[in-house]
Amino acid sequence: MDCALSALEQQCGQAAGVLLERHEWRLLDRDELARRALDHLRDGIAHDARRAATFAYSQALHMACSGAEGLERQNRAYDELHRYLHESALHRYPDMDEEVSQRAVASIFADFKRCRLPGAFLAFAIQHMLDAARALRREQQPRSLAAPAGEREHALGDRLADERQPDPAEAAIAGELRSRFEQLAEEFLRKHPRAAKQFAALRLKYIDGLDEATIATRLGVPVQSVYVLRARAVAKLRAEPAWRALAAEFGILLGE
Repeated sequence: MDCALSALEQQCGQAAGVLLERHEWRLLDRDELARRALDHLRDGIAHDARRAATFAYSQALHMACSGAEGLERQNRAYDELHRYLHESALHRYPDMDEEVSQRAVASIFADFKRCRLPGAFLAFAIQHMLDAARALRREQQPRSLAAPAGEREHALGDRLADERQPDPAEAAIAGELRSRFEQLAEEFLRKHPRAAKQFAALRLKYIDGLDEATIATRLGVPVQSVYVLRARAVAKLRAEPAWRALAAEFGILLGE
């Protein structure tokens, strides 16, 4: 067991070092990033050291960009984010890399609250870069007055539909979290078979996004009972170490 842990620690240290050096990130030092990455591996949030380190830094970047750690950290975080996006844009869009990365950062700042999963913040940022590049390409293309009105309306409809959809990159990482959620849910219900309705009250709110009245109808209980059921589920989950990091990503244990 000690050998396995030592190997994981070494992998996380190497992954953290490579990530920080490659992107010149300074919000976390190597040891702290490696420690957080190891925690994510233990909790099953990620399944290899590289993804665990990326996930951990994404969380740190999200926290700093939120402003919760002060203006200096926020400015540094947005500088790092801009550099990260510019590196990517330089390879993808060498003819407009600076404009794309600047627009993406401005859009991220405006839409910051839409990123509900801090571990997916980098994916959220990349999606904004892709959106900025598409918008800039449209602006650069000359508009034909001969284009049929229906065609122009269809393009606008596509754009509006895209804005209503969740960010695909964020959804991909969210899918990994949800997969782990389902695995842990199965284990939890095996240990607490009588808590199925309690856990259902939790899942319907945080995973399915339903309001209390709808949850009460689904479960066949009064609305007040929904709060009681959820509180009891949360109390049980607090005793499960494997849930802590994952639950924090979904906001389940916070504020209950």
